[in-house]
Amino acid sequence: MYPAFKRDIALLRLNKIIKNFAAVAVTILILTILFAAIVRANGFKTAPEKKKVYPKMESVLYELAEKYKNGQVKLEELAKKRAINIKDKKKITVFLISEIGKTADAIARKFLRAYGAQIIKSGDKVIKANVPVNKLKQIAANVRGISFIKLPDKPLPLEFESEGVSLTGASSFHSYGYTGSGVKVAIIDLGFAGLSSAISAGELPDNVVKIDCTGESCASTAFSSETDAHGTSVAEIVHDMAPDAQLYLIKEGDILDLKNGKDYCISNGIKIINFSVGGLNENFYSGECYNDNKVCTANDAYSNGILWVNSAGNAANKHYEATFTDSNNDTWHDVPGYNDVINLNANDGETIGIYLTWDAWPATNQDFDLYLYNSSLTQVASSINSQGGTPPAESISYSVPSSGTYNIKIKKFNATSNPKLELYSFNHQLTPAVASSSLMNPADAANVMAVGAISYLNWTTGPQESFSSQGPANDDRSKPDISGPDGVSTYTYGSGGFFGTSASSPHVAGAAALALSKHPTYSVSQLWNALINSATDIGTAGQDNIYGYGKLNFPSPTAITLSNFIVKPADKKIVLEWNTETEGNNTGFNILRSESKDKGYIRINDSLIPGTGDFVTGLSYSFNDENTETGKLYFYKLEDIDIFGNSTMHGPFSAEEIFGEK
Repeated sequence: MYPAFKRDIALLRLNKIIKNFAAVAVTILILTILFAAIVRANGFKTAPEKKKVYPKMESVLYELAEKYKNGQVKLEELAKKRAINIKDKKKITVFLISEIGKTADAIARKFLRAYGAQIIKSGDKVIKANVPVNKLKQIAANVRGISFIKLPDKPLPLEFESEGVSLTGASSFHSYGYTGSGVKVAIIDLGFAGLSSAISAGELPDNVVKIDCTGESCASTAFSSETDAHGTSVAEIVHDMAPDAQLYLIKEGDILDLKNGKDYCISNGIKIINFSVGGLNENFYSGECYNDNKVCTANDAYSNGILWVNSAGNAANKHYEATFTDSNNDTWHDVPGYNDVINLNANDGETIGIYLTWDAWPATNQDFDLYLYNSSLTQVASSINSQGGTPPAESISYSVPSSGTYNIKIKKFNATSNPKLELYSFNHQLTPAVASSSLMNPADAANVMAVGAISYLNWTTGPQESFSSQGPANDDRSKPDISGPDGVSTYTYGSGGFFGTSASSPHVAGAAALALSKHPTYSVSQLWNALINSATDIGTAGQDNIYGYGKLNFPSPTAITLSNFIVKPADKKIVLEWNTETEGNNTGFNILRSESKDKGYIRINDSLIPGTGDFVTGLSYSFNDENTETGKLYFYKLEDIDIFGNSTMHGPFSAEEIFGEK
């Protein structure tokens, strides 16, 4: 072939390559412009950057490690922005979670210490340690037995910032001498500021036991440098309800502190724990025990005979849930009618805390991310953990530099499923919000008595507080279990100043102490049943997902000791017989009947059946129910009424049961 011809062929091929390259470049440019237009059309000025994370480390910890390389100032700027405490300007407190199926003992502590880590304490699955920021990556990569490194949980006091004693019937218990004497109650909380003042003012007794579990172990303390008064106000309510109960004030700051506090309660014979605190992203709010979470601790307390009373949460308007949907395949979760964002309003100086999880616990490779944008629609924070056999959880803590609307977006980064999502805000209401299934941990646990809130001003008929968390748990169990009053007065928070399920929960804990002082041999299940069976049912009949079994109501403990109650079917009638051991201040009895065990009871005696026993001697009684039909099963309750008009209900009883109690 002639050289000139070869040259021409080569030039033609080169020209074709150049044209093809130009076409590709134009295509890329057009796609880039289109993508930018899509981003601008949504109003958001920046698209998420490519994921920069370390697989076994929470993304914000990776950010801190990167900032450390750029100098101390950059590190401190990020820590302030994300509301993170850096110790000695070089170390950070973290949780080291063990590998699935292994315990914390499998984590190589010798190598951990070699990297400069200081181990504070250990649970069954988690080690808490102070770790050099510049060694985080090496620890994640090289220390055997670690599945994930994260910041410790941030427990939330469930206040929305007493009259409840008379509202709940506790005052009538006091009049009969039942004041909680001989009962030990623990208030586990985040702080007890103002305690000395409350004791000096006579609002708390001077024999309270003060324990701090935020160190390596639980130890006696004076609480002399506290800044959070939440626990003090909670303790005041328990004391008002049960003034002679022995109170233990126990401080905690995370799940391992809480575990230590529970162990202290078991060792010291404490039978009731009040925990007016909640947590997030510890499970899928179905009552599961994972990684030493609060549910694990509360369940173990119940197994050891302790009634755990817990605020349900104040998240009804701080919660969002939905199944992940992406109708336009842009990887962002659809929020119809809200430009695919969930928003909140925050003021300068406040901290935004948002928590996302999805139905893939305890570990997953389905990867979703969480983003926060400011009112100018510029990204200000993100949580982009790499889910590769790690918990399905993302969270952002952000110190607000200027007031305005902040926008939350959820992105599918790398997932093949569309799971149910749960999003919570710690401090700010969400729009849109979903009240249903807004329980916090550990109120979702089956063995925790979760307490909702009704304002004392609306105590007679409700409704519940608009912020009071609602059920069901995500495994469809009904929650809460009972409701108590809030908006009450305490010395610490002032007149009518204590709102939230934090205030309603200690009313129930105090009532439990009264019940236990009257019935000191009660098991934890009997104590539980005494509270829910005496509750005044409001809302949907039976347990519902707003009020539980109803509002706390402790009937007057009339000095009736009922030794037995027998239901005897006879010829065309049913004979009811009962015996009392003592009858202090008893006026008489009523008989109530229903064809349903749980509801619909109607009095069937024409007039009060006179009580003729006394404080020393009981008597035998009988009543014939002659208005019966063959083949029907009837249920009965016995009501006794004292000289003050207070009543106590016994039962229900049926022909299938014979009640006997000595």
